[in-house]
Amino acid sequence: MNIFYDGNANQLNILDERFYESSEKGVYYPGVTTILEAYYKGYGFYEWLKQVGFNADEILKKAGDQGSNVHSLIELYLKGLEIKWELDGKQMYELEEWKMACKFVEFFEKYNPEILTIEFKFCDIDLGYGGCIDLICKLNNQIWLIDHKTSNYIHKTHELQLSAYCTAWNKLNPQYTIERTGIMWLKSSTKGEDKKGEKIQGEGWQLKEFDRHYIESFKLFQHTQAIWIEENPNFKPKNQIYPGILKRIDKSED
Repeated sequence: MNIFYDGNANQLNILDERFYESSEKGVYYPGVTTILEAYYKGYGFYEWLKQVGFNADEILKKAGDQGSNVHSLIELYLKGLEIKWELDGKQMYELEEWKMACKFVEFFEKYNPEILTIEFKFCDIDLGYGGCIDLICKLNNQIWLIDHKTSNYIHKTHELQLSAYCTAWNKLNPQYTIERTGIMWLKSSTKGEDKKGEKIQGEGWQLKEFDRHYIESFKLFQHTQAIWIEENPNFKPKNQIYPGILKRIDKSED
């Protein structure tokens, strides 16, 4: 949730993060992850929904909050800021969040990639979607697009997400064409470094690549996008506006 307070207008704006504003002011397009909600999540996911029942929303929200906090930690680290586990005697992060951030730091300090950009937000009219790319970097003399994940599993939608991001980036930044894409999976079951030295990984983390080329994966994303548009023909963000000041008016004095 993105909250913006306009002090001049005394107005609180809650912006719908599922959509991105294009270069044409007032024209919005759905984010890549929003479009991928239309992709079939598999038998296991729907069985899990049956088992947890009404707790599903709370579990998914907790997982989403954890992911957002870890992304924030990584962003601060990449910007060169000092991050403290404890501030004024107060624990600032959950232990699991801190562990995953430390795994990313281990990757970064070991491989020392050159940062080209972080948290790159875009919205392309021709492609019809927007998004936010976690990290573009040069690693082992190749340009990588990396997306951080804190999920228990890697899903097909993650592959399609990378393909959509890569397609948009290459269109907008042809001078820095992506050569490889990967998921920085911070809940991997890996026990340590790859003994053959072929994979980038450590204990509990892995830079996961997909076998299929992103151009082929993007075709599947486009099919998913067509389904999402079919089900959401009049899509638009649901932004909420509230007053910034509340004060009771005693009408008995009138």
